[in-house]
Amino acid sequence: MQFDQKITSLQKQVENYSREELIWFNGYLSGLLAQNEIQPSNPIAVNQSSKVSVKPLILYGSETGNSKKVALELLKLCKQNKLQAKSLDLATYKVEDLSKEDFIILICSTQGEGEPPLSAQKFFDSLSKVKLELSNVRYCLLALGDSSYPLFCKAGEDLDKLLLQQGAQSTLPIKKLDVDYKEHTAMWFKTVLDTIEKSRGSTVEEGNHKDINSQITIEKLNVKKEYQGVVSHSVLLNDRESNKQTYHLEIRSDITIDYQPGDAIGVYPPNKLGTMISIAKLLGEESRYEELEGLSITGLTKGVINKLSTYLGVDIIEDKIDLLGLLETYTSRKPIELDGIKEILQPIAPRLYSISSSNLAHEDEVHLTVALDQFLVGAEKKQGLCSSYFSELEVGQELSFYIHRNSEFYLPDSDKDIIMIGPGTGIAPFRGFIEHRDTSGAEGRNWLFFGEQHFVCDFYYQTEIQQWLESGVLTNLDTAFSRDQKHKIYVQDRLREKASEVWNWIESGAIIYVCGQKSPMSEDVERVLVEIIMEQQNTSFKAAEEYLEEMFLSGQYRKDVY
Repeated sequence: MQFDQKITSLQKQVENYSREELIWFNGYLSGLLAQNEIQPSNPIAVNQSSKVSVKPLILYGSETGNSKKVALELLKLCKQNKLQAKSLDLATYKVEDLSKEDFIILICSTQGEGEPPLSAQKFFDSLSKVKLELSNVRYCLLALGDSSYPLFCKAGEDLDKLLLQQGAQSTLPIKKLDVDYKEHTAMWFKTVLDTIEKSRGSTVEEGNHKDINSQITIEKLNVKKEYQGVVSHSVLLNDRESNKQTYHLEIRSDITIDYQPGDAIGVYPPNKLGTMISIAKLLGEESRYEELEGLSITGLTKGVINKLSTYLGVDIIEDKIDLLGLLETYTSRKPIELDGIKEILQPIAPRLYSISSSNLAHEDEVHLTVALDQFLVGAEKKQGLCSSYFSELEVGQELSFYIHRNSEFYLPDSDKDIIMIGPGTGIAPFRGFIEHRDTSGAEGRNWLFFGEQHFVCDFYYQTEIQQWLESGVLTNLDTAFSRDQKHKIYVQDRLREKASEVWNWIESGAIIYVCGQKSPMSEDVERVLVEIIMEQQNTSFKAAEEYLEEMFLSGQYRKDVY
Protein backbone atom coordinates (compact mmCIF):
# COMPACT_ATOMS: atom_id res chain seq x y z
CA MET A 1 0.00 0.00 0.00
CA GLN A 2 1.31 3.47 -0.95
CA PHE A 3 2.00 6.02 1.78
CA ASP A 4 -0.95 8.27 0.74
CA GLN A 5 -3.31 5.31 0.86
CA LYS A 6 -2.08 4.37 4.33
CA ILE A 7 -2.70 7.92 5.56
CA THR A 8 -6.25 7.91 4.12
CA SER A 9 -6.98 4.53 5.72
CA LEU A 10 -5.61 5.68 9.07
CA GLN A 11 -7.69 8.87 8.99
CA LYS A 12 -10.87 6.85 8.45
CA GLN A 13 -10.02 4.52 11.35
CA VAL A 14 -9.37 7.28 13.89
CA GLU A 15 -12.54 9.25 13.11
CA ASN A 16 -14.51 7.27 15.70
CA TYR A 17 -11.81 7.25 18.39
CA SER A 18 -12.48 9.09 21.66
CA ARG A 19 -10.18 11.81 22.97
CA GLU A 20 -8.76 9.42 25.59
CA GLU A 21 -7.99 6.81 22.92
CA LEU A 22 -6.26 9.40 20.73
CA ILE A 23 -4.19 10.56 23.71
CA TRP A 24 -3.19 6.96 24.40
CA PHE A 25 -2.16 6.34 20.78
CA ASN A 26 -0.14 9.55 20.82
CA GLY A 27 1.83 8.35 23.84
CA TYR A 28 2.15 4.83 22.49
CA LEU A 29 3.50 5.94 19.11
CA SER A 30 5.90 8.31 20.83
CA GLY A 31 7.16 5.37 22.84
CA LEU A 32 7.61 3.25 19.71
CA LEU A 33 9.65 6.01 18.11
CA ALA A 34 11.76 6.27 21.24
CA GLN A 35 12.52 2.55 21.47
CA ASN A 36 13.03 1.78 17.74
CA GLU A 37 16.07 2.96 15.87
CA ILE A 38 14.22 5.37 13.55
CA GLN A 39 16.59 8.09 12.32
CA PRO A 40 15.82 11.38 10.54
CA SER A 41 16.79 11.64 6.86
CA ASN A 42 19.74 13.91 7.75
CA PRO A 43 20.88 12.59 11.13
CA ILE A 44 23.18 14.62 13.31
CA ALA A 45 26.42 12.83 14.06
CA VAL A 46 26.64 11.53 17.65
CA ASN A 47 29.11 9.57 19.67
CA GLN A 48 27.84 6.00 19.18
CA SER A 49 29.83 4.73 22.14
CA SER A 50 27.86 6.83 24.62
CA LYS A 51 24.61 5.68 26.21
CA VAL A 52 21.68 7.73 27.42
CA SER A 53 21.39 7.57 31.20
CA VAL A 54 18.02 6.09 32.17
CA LYS A 55 17.13 5.72 35.84
CA PRO A 56 13.79 3.89 36.04
CA LEU A 57 11.47 4.60 38.93
CA ILE A 58 9.23 1.68 39.92
CA LEU A 59 6.03 2.81 41.64
CA TYR A 60 3.62 0.29 43.12
CA GLY A 61 0.14 0.43 44.63
CA SER A 62 -0.56 -2.68 46.68
CA GLU A 63 -3.47 -3.83 48.83
CA THR A 64 -2.28 -7.28 49.94
CA GLY A 65 1.40 -7.15 48.99
CA ASN A 66 1.36 -8.77 45.55
CA SER A 67 2.12 -5.59 43.59
CA LYS A 68 4.91 -4.77 46.00
CA LYS A 69 6.39 -8.22 45.59
CA VAL A 70 6.32 -7.92 41.78
CA ALA A 71 7.87 -4.44 42.01
CA LEU A 72 10.74 -5.65 44.17
CA GLU A 73 11.37 -8.59 41.83
CA LEU A 74 11.58 -6.15 38.93
CA LEU A 75 13.89 -3.89 40.94
CA LYS A 76 16.31 -6.79 41.38
CA LEU A 77 16.27 -7.51 37.66
CA CYS A 78 16.89 -3.86 36.82
CA LYS A 79 19.94 -3.82 39.07
CA GLN A 80 21.21 -7.06 37.53
CA ASN A 81 21.04 -5.27 34.17
CA LYS A 82 23.07 -2.38 35.59
CA LEU A 83 20.13 0.03 35.70
CA GLN A 84 20.07 2.60 38.49
CA ALA A 85 16.48 1.87 39.45
CA LYS A 86 14.59 2.52 42.66
CA SER A 87 11.22 1.36 43.95
CA LEU A 88 8.68 3.40 45.94
CA ASP A 89 5.16 2.96 47.29
CA LEU A 90 2.49 5.21 45.76
CA ALA A 91 1.40 5.84 49.36
CA THR A 92 4.57 7.85 50.03
CA TYR A 93 5.23 9.32 46.58
CA LYS A 94 4.34 12.95 45.81
CA VAL A 95 2.44 13.46 42.57
CA GLU A 96 4.33 16.72 41.95
CA ASP A 97 7.58 14.76 41.64
CA LEU A 98 6.39 12.91 38.53
CA SER A 99 7.65 15.71 36.29
CA LYS A 100 11.19 15.10 37.58
CA GLU A 101 11.22 11.51 36.35
CA ASP A 102 12.36 10.19 32.99
CA PHE A 103 11.05 6.62 32.89
CA ILE A 104 8.42 5.28 35.29
CA ILE A 105 7.25 1.69 35.69
CA LEU A 106 3.93 1.43 37.53
CA ILE A 107 2.49 -1.73 39.07
CA CYS A 108 -0.98 -1.34 40.55
CA SER A 109 -3.63 -3.71 41.84
CA THR A 110 -7.40 -3.25 42.02
CA GLN A 111 -9.45 -3.76 45.18
CA GLY A 112 -13.10 -3.51 46.15
CA GLU A 113 -15.32 -2.63 43.23
CA GLY A 114 -12.75 -1.36 40.75
CA GLU A 115 -10.97 0.91 43.23
CA PRO A 116 -7.24 1.51 43.73
CA PRO A 117 -5.51 0.16 46.85
CA LEU A 118 -6.42 2.23 49.90
CA SER A 119 -2.79 3.24 50.34
CA ALA A 120 -2.73 4.62 46.77
CA GLN A 121 -6.04 6.48 46.91
CA LYS A 122 -4.40 9.80 47.85
CA PHE A 123 -2.06 9.53 44.84
CA PHE A 124 -5.00 8.86 42.50
CA ASP A 125 -7.00 11.77 43.94
CA SER A 126 -4.07 14.17 43.64
CA LEU A 127 -3.26 13.10 40.08
CA SER A 128 -6.86 13.74 39.04
CA LYS A 129 -6.88 17.27 40.49
CA VAL A 130 -3.50 18.81 39.67
CA LYS A 131 -2.23 20.02 36.31
CA LEU A 132 1.25 18.71 35.47
CA GLU A 133 3.56 18.93 32.49
CA LEU A 134 4.59 15.31 31.87
CA SER A 135 5.33 15.40 28.15
CA ASN A 136 8.93 14.33 28.81
CA VAL A 137 7.93 11.46 31.07
CA ARG A 138 7.74 7.95 29.63
CA TYR A 139 5.98 5.16 31.46
CA CYS A 140 4.65 1.63 31.25
CA LEU A 141 2.01 0.09 33.47
CA LEU A 142 1.23 -3.38 34.81
CA ALA A 143 -2.28 -3.78 36.24
CA LEU A 144 -2.96 -6.71 38.56
CA GLY A 145 -6.46 -7.95 39.21
CA ASP A 146 -8.83 -10.89 39.41
CA SER A 147 -10.62 -11.68 36.17
CA SER A 148 -13.62 -13.08 38.04
CA TYR A 149 -14.48 -9.51 39.03
CA PRO A 150 -16.49 -7.45 36.52
CA LEU A 151 -14.17 -4.43 36.87
CA PHE A 152 -11.00 -6.37 36.11
CA CYS A 153 -7.89 -4.16 36.55
CA LYS A 154 -10.06 -1.02 36.67
CA ALA A 155 -7.63 0.86 38.94
CA GLY A 156 -4.82 0.24 36.46
CA GLU A 157 -6.99 1.48 33.60
CA ASP A 158 -7.86 4.63 35.55
CA LEU A 159 -4.20 5.29 36.35
CA ASP A 160 -3.29 4.89 32.67
CA LYS A 161 -5.92 7.47 31.65
CA LEU A 162 -4.82 9.94 34.33
CA LEU A 163 -1.19 9.79 33.21
CA LEU A 164 -2.13 10.23 29.55
CA GLN A 165 -4.32 13.20 30.40
CA GLN A 166 -1.29 14.80 32.05
CA GLY A 167 0.69 14.36 28.83
CA ALA A 168 2.88 11.41 29.84
CA GLN A 169 4.01 9.07 27.06
CA SER A 170 3.00 5.40 27.27
CA THR A 171 5.85 3.32 25.83
CA LEU A 172 3.85 0.08 25.98
CA PRO A 173 0.12 -0.76 26.06
CA ILE A 174 -1.18 -1.33 29.58
CA LYS A 175 -0.66 -4.96 30.60
CA LYS A 176 -3.52 -6.57 32.56
CA LEU A 177 -2.79 -9.77 34.46
CA ASP A 178 -4.42 -12.06 36.94
CA VAL A 179 -2.20 -12.05 40.01
CA ASP A 180 0.23 -15.01 39.96
CA TYR A 181 0.52 -15.33 36.21
CA LYS A 182 4.17 -16.32 35.99
CA GLU A 183 4.86 -16.64 32.28
CA HIS A 184 3.22 -13.37 31.27
CA THR A 185 4.78 -11.42 34.14
CA ALA A 186 8.23 -12.62 33.16
CA MET A 187 7.68 -11.72 29.52
CA TRP A 188 6.43 -8.26 30.49
CA PHE A 189 9.58 -7.73 32.55
CA LYS A 190 11.64 -8.67 29.50
CA THR A 191 9.69 -6.27 27.26
CA VAL A 192 10.09 -3.42 29.76
CA LEU A 193 13.82 -4.00 30.13
CA ASP A 194 14.21 -4.20 26.36
CA THR A 195 12.40 -0.87 26.01
CA ILE A 196 14.70 0.77 28.54
CA GLU A 197 17.85 -0.78 27.13
CA LYS A 198 17.05 0.22 23.55
CA SER A 199 16.80 3.82 24.66
CA ARG A 200 20.31 3.40 26.09
CA GLY A 201 21.64 1.83 22.90
CA SER A 202 21.64 -1.86 23.90
CA THR A 203 19.27 -4.76 24.47
CA VAL A 204 18.73 -7.34 27.18
CA GLU A 205 20.68 -10.47 26.41
CA GLU A 206 18.80 -13.71 25.87
CA GLY A 207 20.61 -15.17 28.86
CA ASN A 208 19.10 -12.48 31.05
CA HIS A 209 15.67 -13.32 29.64
CA LYS A 210 16.06 -16.90 30.85
CA ASP A 211 17.25 -15.55 34.18
CA ILE A 212 14.08 -13.46 34.43
CA ASN A 213 11.88 -16.51 33.89
CA SER A 214 13.71 -18.51 36.52
CA GLN A 215 13.42 -15.83 39.18
CA ILE A 216 9.73 -14.93 39.03
CA THR A 217 8.06 -16.86 41.82
CA ILE A 218 4.46 -16.27 40.78
CA GLU A 219 2.47 -19.25 39.52
CA LYS A 220 -0.32 -19.44 36.96
CA LEU A 221 -3.87 -19.44 38.26
CA ASN A 222 -6.09 -22.36 37.44
CA VAL A 223 -9.23 -21.75 35.40
CA LYS A 224 -12.18 -21.12 37.70
CA LYS A 225 -14.85 -23.80 37.79
CA GLU A 226 -18.34 -23.20 39.15
CA TYR A 227 -19.69 -25.63 41.75
CA GLN A 228 -23.24 -26.21 42.90
CA GLY A 229 -23.48 -26.83 46.62
CA VAL A 230 -26.01 -27.47 49.37
CA VAL A 231 -25.75 -26.19 52.94
CA SER A 232 -25.40 -29.29 55.10
CA HIS A 233 -24.70 -27.57 58.42
CA SER A 234 -24.88 -24.04 59.85
CA VAL A 235 -24.22 -23.00 63.44
CA LEU A 236 -23.60 -19.75 65.31
CA LEU A 237 -20.17 -19.95 66.96
CA ASN A 238 -20.76 -17.18 69.53
CA ASP A 239 -22.72 -17.56 72.76
CA ARG A 240 -25.73 -15.31 73.35
CA GLU A 241 -23.76 -12.80 75.47
CA SER A 242 -21.43 -12.00 72.59
CA ASN A 243 -21.38 -8.72 70.67
CA LYS A 244 -20.75 -10.64 67.46
CA GLN A 245 -22.45 -13.12 65.15
CA THR A 246 -19.98 -15.51 63.55
CA TYR A 247 -21.21 -18.58 61.68
CA HIS A 248 -19.68 -21.92 60.79
CA LEU A 249 -21.13 -23.26 57.53
CA GLU A 250 -20.57 -26.56 55.76
CA ILE A 251 -21.36 -26.77 52.05
CA ARG A 252 -21.56 -30.15 50.33
CA SER A 253 -21.29 -30.88 46.62
CA ASP A 254 -22.10 -33.98 44.56
CA ILE A 255 -18.64 -33.82 43.03
CA THR A 256 -15.19 -33.56 44.57
CA ILE A 257 -14.29 -29.93 45.26
CA ASP A 258 -10.76 -29.21 44.08
CA TYR A 259 -9.12 -26.90 46.62
CA GLN A 260 -6.13 -26.53 48.92
CA PRO A 261 -6.02 -25.14 52.47
CA GLY A 262 -5.41 -21.42 52.02
CA ASP A 263 -7.81 -21.11 49.08
CA ALA A 264 -11.07 -19.17 49.30
CA ILE A 265 -14.50 -19.55 47.78
CA GLY A 266 -15.98 -16.83 45.61
CA VAL A 267 -19.70 -16.11 45.80
CA TYR A 268 -21.93 -13.65 43.94
CA PRO A 269 -24.49 -12.72 46.62
CA PRO A 270 -28.08 -12.03 45.50
CA ASN A 271 -29.76 -8.73 46.27
CA LYS A 272 -32.52 -8.84 48.88
CA LEU A 273 -35.94 -9.16 47.28
CA GLY A 274 -37.56 -6.51 49.46
CA THR A 275 -34.83 -3.99 48.67
CA MET A 276 -35.20 -4.47 44.90
CA ILE A 277 -38.98 -4.10 45.10
CA SER A 278 -38.69 -0.93 47.21
CA ILE A 279 -36.26 0.67 44.74
CA ALA A 280 -38.40 -0.20 41.72
CA LYS A 281 -41.49 1.09 43.52
CA LEU A 282 -39.81 4.43 44.29
CA LEU A 283 -39.04 4.76 40.59
CA GLY A 284 -42.65 3.95 39.67
CA GLU A 285 -41.71 0.70 37.96
CA GLU A 286 -42.39 -1.95 40.60
CA SER A 287 -43.05 -4.69 38.04
CA ARG A 288 -39.45 -4.39 36.79
CA TYR A 289 -37.73 -5.04 40.14
CA GLU A 290 -36.08 -8.25 38.85
CA GLU A 291 -33.94 -6.15 36.49
CA LEU A 292 -31.95 -5.01 39.54
CA GLU A 293 -30.75 -8.56 40.19
CA GLY A 294 -27.02 -8.83 39.58
CA LEU A 295 -26.48 -5.07 39.95
CA SER A 296 -24.69 -3.59 42.97
CA ILE A 297 -27.30 -1.59 44.90
CA THR A 298 -25.53 -1.67 48.29
CA GLY A 299 -22.13 -0.31 49.24
CA LEU A 300 -22.05 2.11 46.31
CA THR A 301 -18.57 3.20 45.24
CA LYS A 302 -17.51 6.86 45.13
CA GLY A 303 -17.60 6.76 41.35
CA VAL A 304 -21.17 5.47 41.27
CA ILE A 305 -22.28 8.00 43.90
CA ASN A 306 -20.77 10.83 41.83
CA LYS A 307 -22.56 9.64 38.68
CA LEU A 308 -25.86 9.33 40.55
CA SER A 309 -25.33 12.82 41.94
CA THR A 310 -25.01 14.17 38.39
CA TYR A 311 -27.92 12.10 37.09
CA LEU A 312 -30.27 13.17 39.90
CA GLY A 313 -29.05 16.76 39.89
CA VAL A 314 -28.35 16.77 43.64
CA ASP A 315 -25.32 17.07 45.90
CA ILE A 316 -24.85 13.79 47.76
CA ILE A 317 -22.81 14.36 50.92
CA GLU A 318 -22.57 10.75 52.14
CA ASP A 319 -19.61 8.66 51.03
CA LYS A 320 -21.23 5.46 52.32
CA ILE A 321 -24.83 4.88 51.26
CA ASP A 322 -26.93 2.30 49.43
CA LEU A 323 -29.23 2.99 46.50
CA LEU A 324 -32.48 2.68 48.45
CA GLY A 325 -31.29 5.07 51.15
CA LEU A 326 -30.07 7.49 48.51
CA LEU A 327 -33.39 7.55 46.66
CA GLU A 328 -35.32 7.94 49.92
CA THR A 329 -33.07 10.80 51.09
CA TYR A 330 -32.66 12.86 47.95
CA THR A 331 -35.38 14.28 45.72
CA SER A 332 -34.32 14.52 42.10
CA ARG A 333 -34.63 17.84 40.30
CA LYS A 334 -35.69 16.03 37.14
CA PRO A 335 -37.59 12.87 36.17
CA ILE A 336 -35.56 9.71 36.72
CA GLU A 337 -36.00 6.27 35.21
CA LEU A 338 -34.96 2.76 36.10
CA ASP A 339 -33.06 2.48 32.83
CA GLY A 340 -31.01 5.56 33.68
CA ILE A 341 -30.16 4.16 37.11
CA LYS A 342 -29.24 0.76 35.65
CA GLU A 343 -26.74 2.35 33.27
CA ILE A 344 -24.87 3.82 36.24
CA LEU A 345 -24.87 0.80 38.54
CA GLN A 346 -22.03 -1.72 38.45
CA PRO A 347 -22.37 -5.52 38.41
CA ILE A 348 -22.20 -7.23 41.79
CA ALA A 349 -18.61 -8.24 42.53
CA PRO A 350 -17.90 -11.67 44.01
CA ARG A 351 -17.08 -11.88 47.71
CA LEU A 352 -14.22 -14.09 48.85
CA TYR A 353 -14.20 -16.16 52.05
CA SER A 354 -11.28 -18.24 53.28
CA ILE A 355 -11.99 -21.96 53.36
CA SER A 356 -11.75 -23.30 56.91
CA SER A 357 -11.40 -27.01 56.12
CA SER A 358 -9.05 -29.50 54.50
CA ASN A 359 -9.93 -31.44 51.36
CA LEU A 360 -8.22 -34.46 52.91
CA ALA A 361 -10.65 -34.46 55.83
CA HIS A 362 -13.72 -33.31 53.86
CA GLU A 363 -13.44 -34.41 50.23
CA ASP A 364 -16.87 -33.23 49.07
CA GLU A 365 -17.23 -30.24 51.39
CA VAL A 366 -15.96 -26.76 52.04
CA HIS A 367 -16.32 -25.17 55.47
CA LEU A 368 -16.56 -21.41 56.05
CA THR A 369 -16.21 -19.09 59.03
CA VAL A 370 -18.31 -15.99 58.34
CA ALA A 371 -18.79 -12.95 60.59
CA LEU A 372 -21.97 -10.96 60.03
CA ASP A 373 -20.83 -7.48 58.99
CA GLN A 374 -22.91 -4.86 60.82
CA PHE A 375 -22.39 -1.12 60.53
CA LEU A 376 -24.15 2.23 60.77
CA VAL A 377 -25.05 4.47 57.84
CA GLY A 378 -26.10 7.64 59.57
CA ALA A 379 -28.30 6.41 62.41
CA GLU A 380 -29.47 3.31 60.55
CA LYS A 381 -27.97 -0.11 61.24
CA LYS A 382 -26.98 -2.01 58.10
CA GLN A 383 -25.61 -5.45 57.28
CA GLY A 384 -23.12 -6.60 54.66
CA LEU A 385 -24.79 -8.08 51.58
CA CYS A 386 -22.90 -11.37 51.45
CA SER A 387 -22.35 -11.97 55.16
CA SER A 388 -26.08 -11.48 55.82
CA TYR A 389 -26.81 -13.84 52.91
CA PHE A 390 -24.65 -16.53 54.53
CA SER A 391 -26.12 -15.91 57.99
CA GLU A 392 -29.63 -16.49 56.64
CA LEU A 393 -28.84 -19.65 54.67
CA GLU A 394 -30.61 -22.71 56.04
CA VAL A 395 -29.72 -26.38 55.82
CA GLY A 396 -30.81 -27.71 52.43
CA GLN A 397 -30.51 -24.42 50.57
CA GLU A 398 -28.46 -24.40 47.38
CA LEU A 399 -25.81 -21.94 46.24
CA SER A 400 -23.22 -21.52 43.49
CA PHE A 401 -19.56 -20.81 44.16
CA TYR A 402 -16.10 -21.12 42.68
CA ILE A 403 -12.65 -21.76 44.15
CA HIS A 404 -10.34 -18.76 44.30
CA ARG A 405 -6.73 -19.95 44.25
CA ASN A 406 -4.41 -18.38 46.82
CA SER A 407 -1.12 -20.14 46.13
CA GLU A 408 0.89 -17.48 47.97
CA PHE A 409 -0.81 -18.69 51.17
CA TYR A 410 -0.44 -22.46 50.82
CA LEU A 411 1.12 -24.81 53.35
CA PRO A 412 4.86 -25.47 53.05
CA ASP A 413 6.51 -28.91 52.97
CA SER A 414 5.21 -31.23 55.67
CA ASP A 415 8.42 -31.04 57.74
CA LYS A 416 8.38 -27.23 57.95
CA ASP A 417 7.27 -25.46 61.14
CA ILE A 418 4.51 -22.84 60.85
CA ILE A 419 3.37 -19.93 63.03
CA MET A 420 -0.28 -18.96 62.41
CA ILE A 421 -1.57 -15.56 63.55
CA GLY A 422 -5.32 -15.32 63.03
CA PRO A 423 -7.61 -13.35 65.35
CA GLY A 424 -11.36 -13.38 64.74
CA THR A 425 -12.37 -14.99 61.46
CA GLY A 426 -8.68 -14.91 60.54
CA ILE A 427 -8.61 -18.35 62.13
CA ALA A 428 -10.49 -19.77 59.12
CA PRO A 429 -7.59 -20.92 56.91
CA PHE A 430 -5.64 -22.12 59.95
CA ARG A 431 -8.39 -24.52 60.94
CA GLY A 432 -7.92 -25.95 57.44
CA PHE A 433 -4.13 -25.97 57.86
CA ILE A 434 -4.26 -27.92 61.12
CA GLU A 435 -6.87 -30.38 59.79
CA HIS A 436 -4.68 -30.98 56.74
CA ARG A 437 -1.52 -31.53 58.75
CA ASP A 438 -3.34 -33.76 61.20
CA THR A 439 -4.84 -35.92 58.44
CA SER A 440 -1.62 -36.13 56.41
CA GLY A 441 0.63 -36.85 59.40
CA ALA A 442 2.88 -33.84 58.73
CA GLU A 443 5.97 -33.66 60.96
CA GLY A 444 6.33 -29.88 61.15
CA ARG A 445 5.41 -28.05 64.35
CA ASN A 446 2.32 -25.82 64.46
CA TRP A 447 1.89 -22.69 66.61
CA LEU A 448 -1.42 -20.80 66.69
CA PHE A 449 -2.08 -17.26 67.92
CA PHE A 450 -5.81 -16.56 68.23
CA GLY A 451 -7.70 -13.59 69.62
CA GLU A 452 -11.24 -12.30 70.09
CA GLN A 453 -13.23 -10.22 72.58
CA HIS A 454 -14.24 -12.77 75.26
CA PHE A 455 -13.01 -16.24 76.18
CA VAL A 456 -16.42 -17.51 77.27
CA CYS A 457 -18.47 -16.52 74.23
CA ASP A 458 -16.00 -15.89 71.37
CA PHE A 459 -13.49 -18.77 71.42
CA TYR A 460 -14.16 -20.22 67.97
CA TYR A 461 -13.51 -23.96 67.52
CA GLN A 462 -12.41 -24.25 71.15
CA THR A 463 -13.18 -27.98 71.44
CA GLU A 464 -11.28 -28.86 68.26
CA ILE A 465 -8.31 -26.73 69.29
CA GLN A 466 -8.14 -28.42 72.69
CA GLN A 467 -8.19 -31.82 70.98
CA TRP A 468 -5.35 -30.77 68.64
CA LEU A 469 -3.32 -29.64 71.64
CA GLU A 470 -3.89 -32.94 73.42
CA SER A 471 -2.99 -35.00 70.36
CA GLY A 472 0.16 -32.95 69.75
CA VAL A 473 -0.71 -31.79 66.24
CA LEU A 474 -0.91 -28.25 67.67
CA THR A 475 2.41 -27.60 69.38
CA ASN A 476 1.70 -24.18 70.91
CA LEU A 477 -1.42 -22.09 71.48
CA ASP A 478 -1.49 -18.46 72.59
CA THR A 479 -4.79 -16.62 72.97
CA ALA A 480 -5.68 -12.98 73.55
CA PHE A 481 -9.22 -12.07 74.63
CA SER A 482 -9.18 -8.30 74.54
CA ARG A 483 -12.13 -7.47 76.81
CA ASP A 484 -11.68 -9.99 79.61
CA GLN A 485 -9.51 -7.54 81.60
CA LYS A 486 -9.18 -3.78 82.08
CA HIS A 487 -6.27 -3.37 79.71
CA LYS A 488 -7.00 -4.75 76.27
CA ILE A 489 -4.71 -7.53 75.09
CA TYR A 490 -4.28 -8.46 71.43
CA VAL A 491 -2.44 -11.17 69.50
CA GLN A 492 0.50 -8.83 68.87
CA ASP A 493 0.93 -8.51 72.65
CA ARG A 494 1.13 -12.30 73.00
CA LEU A 495 3.60 -12.33 70.13
CA ARG A 496 5.79 -9.80 71.93
CA GLU A 497 5.65 -11.85 75.15
CA LYS A 498 7.01 -14.87 73.27
CA ALA A 499 9.64 -12.89 71.33
CA SER A 500 12.57 -15.17 72.13
CA GLU A 501 10.76 -18.38 71.19
CA VAL A 502 9.24 -16.80 68.08
CA TRP A 503 12.73 -15.78 66.97
CA ASN A 504 14.04 -19.31 67.55
CA TRP A 505 11.28 -20.67 65.31
CA ILE A 506 12.07 -18.06 62.64
CA GLU A 507 15.77 -18.94 62.73
CA SER A 508 14.90 -22.61 62.32
CA GLY A 509 12.98 -21.77 59.13
CA ALA A 510 9.39 -21.53 60.39
CA ILE A 511 6.90 -19.92 58.01
CA ILE A 512 4.82 -17.09 59.49
CA TYR A 513 1.22 -16.72 58.31
CA VAL A 514 -1.04 -13.76 59.14
CA CYS A 515 -4.75 -13.72 58.30
CA GLY A 516 -7.47 -11.24 59.21
CA GLN A 517 -8.07 -7.50 59.13
CA LYS A 518 -5.39 -5.49 57.40
CA SER A 519 -5.86 -2.44 59.60
CA PRO A 520 -4.99 -2.22 62.35
CA MET A 521 -4.36 -5.91 63.16
CA SER A 522 -1.89 -6.99 60.48
CA GLU A 523 -0.05 -3.65 60.66
CA ASP A 524 0.34 -4.00 64.44
CA VAL A 525 1.51 -7.60 64.08
CA GLU A 526 4.05 -6.57 61.45
CA ARG A 527 5.39 -3.81 63.65
CA VAL A 528 5.89 -6.28 66.52
CA LEU A 529 7.63 -8.76 64.20
CA VAL A 530 10.04 -5.99 63.20
CA GLU A 531 10.63 -5.19 66.89
CA ILE A 532 11.32 -8.86 67.64
CA ILE A 533 13.87 -9.06 64.82
CA MET A 534 15.46 -5.78 65.92
CA GLU A 535 15.83 -6.91 69.54
CA GLN A 536 16.88 -10.49 68.87
CA GLN A 537 19.36 -9.47 66.16
CA ASN A 538 20.51 -6.36 68.05
CA THR A 539 20.08 -4.31 64.91
CA SER A 540 18.39 -1.10 63.76
CA PHE A 541 14.67 -0.75 63.03
CA LYS A 542 15.41 -0.17 59.33
CA ALA A 543 17.60 -3.27 59.12
CA ALA A 544 14.87 -5.28 60.86
CA GLU A 545 12.30 -4.00 58.35
CA GLU A 546 14.56 -5.09 55.50
CA TYR A 547 14.98 -8.51 57.14
CA LEU A 548 11.19 -8.97 57.34
CA GLU A 549 10.85 -7.77 53.74
CA GLU A 550 13.32 -10.44 52.64
CA MET A 551 11.25 -13.00 54.57
CA PHE A 552 8.18 -11.81 52.65
CA LEU A 553 9.93 -12.05 49.29
CA SER A 554 11.29 -15.51 50.04
CA GLY A 555 7.91 -16.79 51.24
CA GLN A 556 8.85 -17.16 54.91
CA TYR A 557 6.35 -14.44 55.84
CA ARG A 558 2.91 -14.68 54.20
CA LYS A 559 -0.21 -12.54 54.55
CA ASP A 560 -3.86 -12.90 53.61
CA VAL A 561 -5.38 -9.68 54.93
CA TYR A 562 -8.43 -7.63 54.03
